[in-house]
Amino acid sequence: MLNFIGTGSAFNTKLGNNSAYIKNSNSILLIDCGGTVFQNVQQLDLLNGIKNIYIIITHTHPDHVGSLGDIIFYTYYMLKSKVKLYFPEAAHIKSFFSNIGVKDEMYQLYSSANAIIEDSSLGKITLQFMSTAHTETMPSYGFIMNISGKTIYYSGDSNSVDSSVVKKFIDGQIDYIYQDTCALDYQGNGHLYIGKLCKLIPIQYRNRVYCMHLDTDMTESDIIENGFKVAAKI
Repeated sequence: MLNFIGTGSAFNTKLGNNSAYIKNSNSILLIDCGGTVFQNVQQLDLLNGIKNIYIIITHTHPDHVGSLGDIIFYTYYMLKSKVKLYFPEAAHIKSFFSNIGVKDEMYQLYSSANAIIEDSSLGKITLQFMSTAHTETMPSYGFIMNISGKTIYYSGDSNSVDSSVVKKFIDGQIDYIYQDTCALDYQGNGHLYIGKLCKLIPIQYRNRVYCMHLDTDMTESDIIENGFKVAAKI
């Protein structure tokens, strides 16, 4: 359902910063824009012919917003358009922009916890943001997204999966889960250890869970052997 520009954690430079997208015709929806993302977007020529750019931000760690300013500048100056940006904390994201020179007139911000995107190429997309357990230093969000008749939960960075999400997933109300997953288990970890994910998701449902934001100790075989799928970098 989602295409991935990168699938790595902050220090997993081999896989690149975790970022996903959906593209159709002249419209693209991006999820997060870490430091490696704009370069990869350019190398993949993803913005060729694009008129409408929608970006969902989960939180403002550098591996999730490091090149967000670059994409906004490029869209504004080169494509003569404005990024439509979705993040529930308006004051927080504007404070970030003020420090990197992104002006209010360069983008359109939608900061509601619930949002609707209506695009002629992508169709109708609904978003429901949910706070996640990741870090105490900034607000962090995952979201439930409905697109093309499918419902997706995207965790952003999180060391848990909310019980309401698990219930909806098992009941068939959520089709796919894209979950931040790591190989390390330690106190204060902001990411979800795969052993804990195994306890949350019964084995018969794991083939609809895609592990992403992988650290350098996580192997594809670890993920597959536990019944999950690997978010594949294009």
